[in-house]
Amino acid sequence: MQRAVALSVLVALALLACAPATKPSPQAGPAAGAPAQPAGPSRITIIYGSQPVESLNPYAQSAGITYATWKHVYETLVHWDSANRQMVPLLASSWENPRPDVWRFHLRQGVKFHDGSELTSQDVVHSLDRILHDPDSKQKGQLSSVAALEAPDRYTVDVITKGPDATLLDTLWQRVITSKAHYDRLGREAADAQPIGTGPYRFKEWVPGQRFVVERNPDYDGPNRATVDEVVFRAIPEDEARVTALLNGEADIVTYLSPQLAPRVESRQDVRVARAPGQRMMFLAMNPQYKPWDNLLLRQAVSYAVDRKELIDGVLSGHAYPLDAPIGPPQFGYSPDIGPKYQHDPERARQLLAQAGYPNGLDVEMFAPNGRYIKDKELAQALVGQLARVGIRAKLTAQDWGIFWPAVGDGKVPFWFGGRGSIIDPDEYLHQYFRTGVSKRIGFSDPTVDALLDQERTIFDPAERIKVLHQGMSEVLKRAPVAFLFMYEDTYGVSNRLDWTPRTDEHVYAWDVRLK
Repeated sequence: MQRAVALSVLVALALLACAPATKPSPQAGPAAGAPAQPAGPSRITIIYGSQPVESLNPYAQSAGITYATWKHVYETLVHWDSANRQMVPLLASSWENPRPDVWRFHLRQGVKFHDGSELTSQDVVHSLDRILHDPDSKQKGQLSSVAALEAPDRYTVDVITKGPDATLLDTLWQRVITSKAHYDRLGREAADAQPIGTGPYRFKEWVPGQRFVVERNPDYDGPNRATVDEVVFRAIPEDEARVTALLNGEADIVTYLSPQLAPRVESRQDVRVARAPGQRMMFLAMNPQYKPWDNLLLRQAVSYAVDRKELIDGVLSGHAYPLDAPIGPPQFGYSPDIGPKYQHDPERARQLLAQAGYPNGLDVEMFAPNGRYIKDKELAQALVGQLARVGIRAKLTAQDWGIFWPAVGDGKVPFWFGGRGSIIDPDEYLHQYFRTGVSKRIGFSDPTVDALLDQERTIFDPAERIKVLHQGMSEVLKRAPVAFLFMYEDTYGVSNRLDWTPRTDEHVYAWDVRLK
């Protein structure tokens, strides 16, 4: 099968959218509150609402901001061109499907790791194999379709799947490639402690809970060349504190700018607000492995109880879009006709609650992150109020992301508010949350849904694949393992010393920045 055929999914999507080997010693980095203005070498500071890096094992985390941060040091086979909505070459120069169950990648020759060694097919096989078998890997579910990995020659990699997989590219653009020789020489823990990749930046230091710092790789010869000398990534969970850091010159880009705080930024001459239509979908998850969430009628009652308009208008000041299905308009395969729909209907929710065996309501505990998303705690509080109106008395436990998300990933949270971002093709996300055994985040399992999701992945014809996707998403809606809520508008605070336009997938890359 030719590459053009293999890329037909992405064409349809576009139409729908109209360091050395020795251990680097920690260097005296900027203090947590140091100004981000360059003195000598240029430097920018990017502040998130949660820690962008929580482990030096790049595969031991599974979050969009983590992927984006590590991509400054490591690279992937392919890269998503957000502006033109297409997958483009990065470490791979080209690819094709010699058989429906084989993706063959041809590597760029002459690509160098930070220690000067050359990237080869053995590094790619090593990296993808490590994702599948590393005991700490949080990304193995994303490669669940992979059956084998082969390196026919020094610059060719074959990814052999368990069956035809039309969606593999969408998975591989988030999977970074690391050095096999570095790993073999030092061992897993020592190699992770001294990250070397092929990216435009080299690892400089990581101070857990404070900052992650990278510096320009002067030998980089790829497409994403560094435009500043040093990048500091930090986390400040509190909305007010993030904005204060921007206004005080301690940050150049702050993410998850609260709508209520945007006027403070807009009133200044030295900073601005930047917005982009987001791809992050927010929902209430109900894990049927735990009582009472094994009760379908109760889950459906929750879906009728939530008031999307109230959340969007009341908490987010209109800077979001309602979501009543597993995907929204930006994603491949979206249709407004996917159903059944759960419109806000408190009376229907009360009826279902009574039919579920709770005529007097019930008490539950709801978990949510604090500082990971725009107004996440406030949104969770609003949801608690909406549920109370129909008799579901929820006690809210808001947690730091570093506590909340690992517990969700381990399947230990029965009822939680959160989301999934960076969704282009929905296959990976649908499998991750609704395919039996891929992850523990929701604990949902249904043979009909499994069969449909397995089937859609094998179909290379976009129109036929969309039909099966719709069937699978409709079956998910019927079983209501989550109550779909809204999609964010992504909002940033930006220093006016930067020329920078946000992407639509929440990924912030320093090479997209130009200093004025």
